[in-house]
Amino acid sequence: MTTLSPARAADLDRWDAEARSKIGGLKSRVLRKANGALPYDYIVPNGVYEEQWDWDAFFVGLHLISVDPADGIYLRNWCLNFLHHTEPDGQTPGGIRPWSGRDARLYQIKPLMGQATFYASRALGDFDWVVPVWDKMVLCVTYRERKMSDPATGLVKWWDSMESGADNNVSLVRRYHNSMAGADVNAFMILDYRAMALVAERLGRQKDATEFRAKATRLAAAVNTHLWDEANATYYTYDAVEKTLVRRDTYSNLVALWARLASPERARRMIERHVLEPRKLWSPHGIRSLAADDAQYNNENVLKPYSNWQGPIWPHADWMFMHALLHYGYRDAALDVAERVTRLCLDDLDRNGMMHENYHADTGAPLAAPDFISWNLLAAQMIREARSGIYLPDPDQSLWNL
Repeated sequence: MTTLSPARAADLDRWDAEARSKIGGLKSRVLRKANGALPYDYIVPNGVYEEQWDWDAFFVGLHLISVDPADGIYLRNWCLNFLHHTEPDGQTPGGIRPWSGRDARLYQIKPLMGQATFYASRALGDFDWVVPVWDKMVLCVTYRERKMSDPATGLVKWWDSMESGADNNVSLVRRYHNSMAGADVNAFMILDYRAMALVAERLGRQKDATEFRAKATRLAAAVNTHLWDEANATYYTYDAVEKTLVRRDTYSNLVALWARLASPERARRMIERHVLEPRKLWSPHGIRSLAADDAQYNNENVLKPYSNWQGPIWPHADWMFMHALLHYGYRDAALDVAERVTRLCLDDLDRNGMMHENYHADTGAPLAAPDFISWNLLAAQMIREARSGIYLPDPDQSLWNL
């Protein structure tokens, strides 16, 4: 990393301290007591939301354990609340409402169950709670492979773009369900398999551990065989119905770098051609969710019927991408991302007394979902992680060092 000037180092110290205090201090507003269809205390995104959502609560849980390992109880509860609604075949909704239960809009939970289990158990120093629910957990984690995979490539798929969380992602929106094998869903799945292998080992289930490691290895090979485009030096989404790659530079492509699936040379080409290129994903305020040279690029303030992933900055996505840059040695760029996103959230709090779920990539203006407190809590630790190179939820980076 380039040596920081005294002035910039002082600024970073100040923004880091403010982020820990002002952003991190909001955590109590996302915690809820067990209620109705949610039998365990849980996490919400504040604002208008009282549901437990899959990746919202997952990312908040990662922030919580980064500050206090005892708060691993909330990631444990995340798992138990979702498993409470798992069907006998493993189908598990991606959202749960306390007043009505399953939210049918998110057909299957994102591939995060194994990771949440590992991080919670590691933080709490307790894996025993997993034993009674292990078989149900395996069914949940493997459902997508069994019911939502492409036989020709071995890739797993999203049910639809809404299930992915990147609601109107241009590489995922299609007229048919269970068709789009994004780099994001496959990357999350690989990390989930690795996490399940680690949990199985701690439970003394060596056969399960071996099988999950093999699943992760096979799927990583499939990603690098079928989703990598050599000519354009990036990963893309594969349309399993049309049998073609969807060549759009979107958020979802970069999740493969977060999972560290690219070789150093592939990563270098992808990062320099797409991530750090201002005409594509690099912006003055972070990393865009869609390339600026895409015909559909926009920064519209949209919340209903979907959130806008066609350009705006999303703090949790940039947190992942900051770590992707760290994975591959781009520490200066990672620090730039951390600083920019942290300042977006702090400026929003200072000017408006709240944070939002996304921000205009060109102006930094806050956009949708006023008073949103969720994954943007990760901005409380971005500068510290970028400067230290330490992944606070798990300093050993266990899922990347298998």
